[in-house]
Amino acid sequence: MKLWLLRHAAAQATAPSGRDEDRRLTPAGRSVCHDLHAWIRNYRGAWPRTVLVSPAQRTTETARLVLDRLEMPQPEPASRLWLASAGDLVELITRSGPRPDPLLLIGHNPGLEDLVAWLCDRRLVPGMKPGTLVVVDASLPLHPGCGEIEVCFQPDSESR
Repeated sequence: MKLWLLRHAAAQATAPSGRDEDRRLTPAGRSVCHDLHAWIRNYRGAWPRTVLVSPAQRTTETARLVLDRLEMPQPEPASRLWLASAGDLVELITRSGPRPDPLLLIGHNPGLEDLVAWLCDRRLVPGMKPGTLVVVDASLPLHPGCGEIEVCFQPDSESR
């Protein structure tokens, strides 16, 4: 199974409402989304056939900008992605059942970074910073070490 794991792009430190879920992307975050869009458009492998997104403002905004005008399905809101641990994410993927893959999850850390470490027996360096996309090829059923990182897009922190 191909898993596309995308951490939302850089977001405001706080939202005017004071609610963490309402934090919007920063200008640098929006710029990274445009870079991700271009990267995906040029990707030569299979694109996701199912897209699940956390209901937080920063993840839905990331999804909208990254997937704009690409031939991918509309993102489906998945409240279980909000504050999800690696274990929660494994359960979500497993319960997705016979959904077509590749599957794209757009969510948050530390859950996504911990999931990559669990699946692939290694941590990304310097970590899964905002705007990072990791494509993992994993065998089913999911278990520790069942995956390999096929490709990883990490934004260039020096240009942001």
